[in-house]
Amino acid sequence: MKRIFCLVLCIGLIFSLCGCRKNPTDISSGSVINTPMFSNDSKSANLLYSYGDSFNPYTAKTAFNREISSLLYDSLIKTNNNFEPVYVLAASAEMLDKKCTVKLRDAKFTDGSTVTADDVIYSYEIAKESPRYSYNFYEVESISSPDSKTVVFSLKQHDPYFINLLNFPLLKNDSANKTDADGKEIAPIGCGRYVLSKDKLSFKQNQNYYGKKGVIETVNLIASPDAASTSHYVEVGAATVYFTEGDKIVRMSGKKLDVNLNRFIYIGVNDSYGSLASREMRYAISAALDREDICRSAYFNNATAATGFFNPAFKPTQALQTIEGKPNSKITVENLSKIGYNNMNSNGFYANAAGNNPVFSLLVNSENSSRVAAANLIAAQCKAAGIEINVVKCSYEQYVSRLSEGQFQLYLGEIQLTDNMDFSSLVIPEESAAFGVSKQNAKTDKDDKDKDETPAENSVTEKVEQKKGNCAQIMKKYHKGECGISDVATTLLSEMPQIPVCYLNGVLFYNPAITGGVEVSSSDIYLSFENYEF
Repeated sequence: MKRIFCLVLCIGLIFSLCGCRKNPTDISSGSVINTPMFSNDSKSANLLYSYGDSFNPYTAKTAFNREISSLLYDSLIKTNNNFEPVYVLAASAEMLDKKCTVKLRDAKFTDGSTVTADDVIYSYEIAKESPRYSYNFYEVESISSPDSKTVVFSLKQHDPYFINLLNFPLLKNDSANKTDADGKEIAPIGCGRYVLSKDKLSFKQNQNYYGKKGVIETVNLIASPDAASTSHYVEVGAATVYFTEGDKIVRMSGKKLDVNLNRFIYIGVNDSYGSLASREMRYAISAALDREDICRSAYFNNATAATGFFNPAFKPTQALQTIEGKPNSKITVENLSKIGYNNMNSNGFYANAAGNNPVFSLLVNSENSSRVAAANLIAAQCKAAGIEINVVKCSYEQYVSRLSEGQFQLYLGEIQLTDNMDFSSLVIPEESAAFGVSKQNAKTDKDDKDKDETPAENSVTEKVEQKKGNCAQIMKKYHKGECGISDVATTLLSEMPQIPVCYLNGVLFYNPAITGGVEVSSSDIYLSFENYEF
């Protein structure tokens, strides 16, 4: 399967239409749904869902139902908020060369049957065809089961963090795609912490669950068929927990946790255009950015300033990432000077000996208000640092067309990275998201011999030892097992094929009466639900 990385070009709330009346109407059928009264019982919780949608994690269309399905279906692993694996149905997972061997723990489905390797393979076959999980398996060549408790994933390339991608929900073999007498989809059989009640208005604790059974015995489902209803339920505190992301966040009166998303905001660079071919110009632009202000003003504090290419929450590369959150004019001036822009002209921009300053256009999708706000801030910050950038706004269709045809100098982009932290899609020229990365610049190690790879982003006293090699080359070596993640991190920072800006965050609001430790992640917003107590 070809690698699928979703370049997110239009950001908005990922919730489908959801809503709020005491007895809401199902838009598809016109029938009245009897929503249970909100419970304040210490052994129950209230969560929003979409009545007209499925609880099948692979076919659910709304964010509510996709998220809540994690209470019904467990996966081999989940990742925590630092993108570290949390073992769930997998008792162990071992990477050896290009093979990942998973041993299953003793677990049962809600019907009492045992979870086996056949169920994993069945679920994998469904997951690799689903829009939500298919991109996790671009490296998988085959899957096999030596015995009923062992599953082996054979990969096309070396990937030490492939385990992070084993977060697909497990269904009982042959339990999906079933319908009732009315032709409505029946939820597949899972082995999660809860099971759907017969009246489909609540979740009940799964008595066959292999793990800890929490205090919350019942999850009352509050049907929310439209956005107004969602706002109402959240604002009055009817929902015990509420997750959202984007720039139009409904505030809930309660406690708040940031959820690290692997959604990377960056300035894409056409490295064949003028001085943008020089790393010094890219360093200069990068050092001019006030990333903290962009996070605060364009993304309403629902973003984290990039410290390098990798997510700041990802521990293996934290010490290697040295990009500053605030602008550093010294670094900007030093790098502009290296490429001949030594003098400030009458317009306030750094220019060459002839008085000419470089002028760049920054392409942005006009239909994304946060992205437009970020682009305007970037242009203003660069102007203050003596670099002229003009924002060019265009429709989504025009934006995609110009990227595909290479008709841009700079662009503001976003990409959803997989949790194995693979940047191949951005830096290998033939990949789908490597806009502006020219094949001519895909140098070999020989080309880089004796070249100083120390990035100007590093301070004079805190230089990081850089590894030789171009970004495309280092990614290919990484996938051959010839270098590690630290080599990738330092090379990306050194070459700076794109200019990192920030990583987006989601927000989890929860009832302040909840104790017991609330943990959350993009893999499962209900990661520690079994620990909730009131």
